[in-house]
Amino acid sequence: MKKIIQISRLEVGMYVESDDAASGKRSLKARLISGQDQIQQLKAAGLSQVTIDTEKGKDVPKKQAVVKAPKKPKPKPAGRKVPYREELKQARATRGVVSKALRGVMEDVALGGSMDKSKLDAAGKLITRSVFRNVDAMVGLTRIKEQDPYTATHCINVCVLVLAVALSEGINESDAEMLATAALLHDVGKTRVPLEVLNKPGRFEPHELAEMRKHTLHGEDILKEMPGVTDNILYIATQHHEMFDGTGYPHSLTGDEINRFGQMTAVADVYDALTSARVYKPAMPPHFALSLIYSNRDTEFRSDVVDLFVKSLGLYPVGSLVILDSGEVGVVCEPNPGNTREPKVGVVITRFKKRRPTPLVVDLADPHATEERKIVKVLDPSKYKIDVDKILKMTTG
Repeated sequence: MKKIIQISRLEVGMYVESDDAASGKRSLKARLISGQDQIQQLKAAGLSQVTIDTEKGKDVPKKQAVVKAPKKPKPKPAGRKVPYREELKQARATRGVVSKALRGVMEDVALGGSMDKSKLDAAGKLITRSVFRNVDAMVGLTRIKEQDPYTATHCINVCVLVLAVALSEGINESDAEMLATAALLHDVGKTRVPLEVLNKPGRFEPHELAEMRKHTLHGEDILKEMPGVTDNILYIATQHHEMFDGTGYPHSLTGDEINRFGQMTAVADVYDALTSARVYKPAMPPHFALSLIYSNRDTEFRSDVVDLFVKSLGLYPVGSLVILDSGEVGVVCEPNPGNTREPKVGVVITRFKKRRPTPLVVDLADPHATEERKIVKVLDPSKYKIDVDKILKMTTG
């Protein structure tokens, strides 16, 4: 049986009847193709088709169905092994256990007792494991701003934020546990600051500020007496108020003189302070605090550390009050690690300026949504009299 085929389908073992039946040219004799060199000669002659005789040589192989390899599921981003809401409940429980342990240790130190590092190591492991399961859940809970004598809540928040940054940089779980313990202890020196200064509700007088700033050196003294303390733990306690441009304390270090983990802790410490309410100032909304920190890249803070920090929290951190292009107002209730511009938002004010009795949760990244929405602006919740924490409880349980 004779067939006209494209020259590209010619194979060794086929019998060529003519060089180009379509054009009627017969410049080459019929032959059995015995090598690739013959195929190349026919192509070089400018032939586009050839006629083969399947009774004298090979036939064109039948097309086989292409079996596509199953698509491998995309690996989950670091620190997102379990869903956000699944980890949220566990993260809350972890915070409670760690807070109790940390307060106990701080009180022991304040009373002149020794520090039980094993309790702190266990606490650091608990936080690290939660962060590695779903970092966004634990970071979302840093909105918790309870007041306590030795700032245990602040230390936990800073610990979580530092771990989130380190995770973005690729830290392994073992090193992260060490870092967690160190971050939990970054303010341990405050146990030696007089309570009338530590708990003063208003702004410090110059001599009180000087006393408060001694906590970094007190922390170094306390930690040096504790067995098993690494250099990184000491650096975080003594350097978390050092600024990249040398304007910090206690030693006015600059640039790379500041330990990498110390630089991370400095950013986390300032962020948590900015987003916490004080008698003399309201809490700054998360997005505005991030913007302020970002404006101080390469002055107070190292730029790549700030970039990692913003990446870790997302452009619109959980708790941000936003207005959408639809005119709706809502609270960011769950981040989207794949695209920080498209989180989940609990809509509380409709486009008609009506308050919703319960938030309507919309996923800005949902490709199947009936309406496409985008964030256009971040708002100050105090001006709208919106209880952000209440909205978050309603949207995330």
